[in-house]
Amino acid sequence: IGEVFVECGFDPEIPIREQEPSPLPDRKVVDEFIFDILGLTQDERNEVYWYLCEAVQNRGTRSKSV
Repeated sequence: IGEVFVECGFDPEIPIREQEPSPLPDRKVVDEFIFDILGLTQDERNEVYWYLCEAVQNRGTRSKSV
């Protein structure tokens, strides 16, 4: 398991919402399987990646401020 930004295909130096998710091939296979079971649309699938990476970024920012 790598860094979440790499796994999801984002550059953490660029705002997450300005990027399209581009997950690593092995991650994409597993994610697509789960997303299909849940019946998520492509927009909902993108939201999962965006939210996950934004949450990680926000947590890192908050932990540095303490």
